Amino acid sequence: MATKSIPDLLRRSLESHIAEADLRDDEELKDIMNKLSLLSSKVAAAKAQVLAKRAREKDKL
Repeated sequence: MATKSIPDLLRRSLESHIAEADLRDDEELKDIMNKLSLLSSKVAAAKAQVLAKRAREKDKL
């Protein structure tokens, strides 16, 4: 099972609140959601780099 990043969890939580009409789907929220998506992409890229580096180091042993 893959773990979710904090930005992904936050985005899903906000989507849930939007669906329950706790939050308005306005421009500010759209901006926040876009920033969370960008941050999530950066987290995924950093995680991939770390895993690749670990694999390279393991192969050297």
